[in-house]
Amino acid sequence: MRDLRAIIRVNAEAAADAAKRGKVPFVCSIREVDAMQTFPFPYLEDYVPRGWMRADKEWFVDSSGFGTEDEPALTAQQFRESLREYIAAHPGSGFAIVEAGQFQVYVAAFERDVA
Repeated sequence: MRDLRAIIRVNAEAAADAAKRGKVPFVCSIREVDAMQTFPFPYLEDYVPRGWMRADKEWFVDSSGFGTEDEPALTAQQFRESLREYIAAHPGSGFAIVEAGQFQVYVAAFERDVA
């Protein structure tokens, strides 16, 4: 089990790496969501790439594959269902992991910043 300092360090390193590599949120279609076997989302942490802004939607998701529907973190299937609904209402949105623990992640929605 990771301690809090290790999680904070890993998350800070992820943000720096995302900025250095020019990572951007992953844009996907509903069809791509249906085919997802893993988490294809980049790990941005608190980095927001130029041309994007973080939306007000995020999901707490089990990333271990062993979560159950009665736990606080969404299972992969629950997450895909919610993601389908979000994409239907917000086409062109991007998605990225913004926080990661040992067994769960937060995935946030991003919108293109047209300003």
